[in-house]
Amino acid sequence: MMILKTTTAATTLMILANNMPTALSSEPKLRGATSSSAYLATDSRVIKQSDMDGLADAFCGAAVAISDAFWENGGQHHTKDNAYPQEACDAAYEVALGALNGAYNYPEPVLFKPTLTTAPYTFRPTKAGALSYFIGTDCLLKSGTEDEQFPPSNDGSDFREYGFGLANYGPRYSGFSGCEWVGDSYVTGEAVGVAQGQIFFERNEGTTSVVDKTFSFGIQDGGVVITGHHSSQIVDDVNSNQYVFGDEDDSM
Repeated sequence: MMILKTTTAATTLMILANNMPTALSSEPKLRGATSSSAYLATDSRVIKQSDMDGLADAFCGAAVAISDAFWENGGQHHTKDNAYPQEACDAAYEVALGALNGAYNYPEPVLFKPTLTTAPYTFRPTKAGALSYFIGTDCLLKSGTEDEQFPPSNDGSDFREYGFGLANYGPRYSGFSGCEWVGDSYVTGEAVGVAQGQIFFERNEGTTSVVDKTFSFGIQDGGVVITGHHSSQIVDDVNSNQYVFGDEDDSM
């Protein structure tokens, strides 16, 4: 399987621009939303599979671009001294914020469930929660605004998480080298869409991990945006507690 390599933040922003020409600003975009209602009555565009694949690819590109921005500006493995220099965090933050503003339904709630989170912070409907997951507590404290801290007013003493997009956790992780979205099933329709599939993350040390993804999509200001993002780890033979027919020895 060929895993795409995205090396710069500019590449990611170009991918996003193909889907949402006016949404690429570090400032929040309302995209026409004036209340908690999901979509405007005039948003009648049919969301196609190609729209959904484009945004899933943009997520993939953003993950690699966040990692590149962090490591190329002095970021290090989380166990190292000065693992989170200001320049590295600022660069990762800029890419993450641009991707979230461009591809997601913010400032409206986004039904975001990252792969590895626990109660009471399992679900991340706000942009602050998503930023925390993508660049981690340490970088968000250094580079984010006061109202972007997660949970609100967090100073890192009671809650701290690694930044998924930094890819600097684990025994050897040193950034993402590639990412690929492989769609499996789609629901298309007027102003709504849903896609399920898998994303393959390749790391610079040579390992690949796979997660299951479900994305939902809507329309804001004439462009397709992600309204829901659920991620889970795939079931394997070692960790599964689910019995699968055919595992037994047929000779018995």
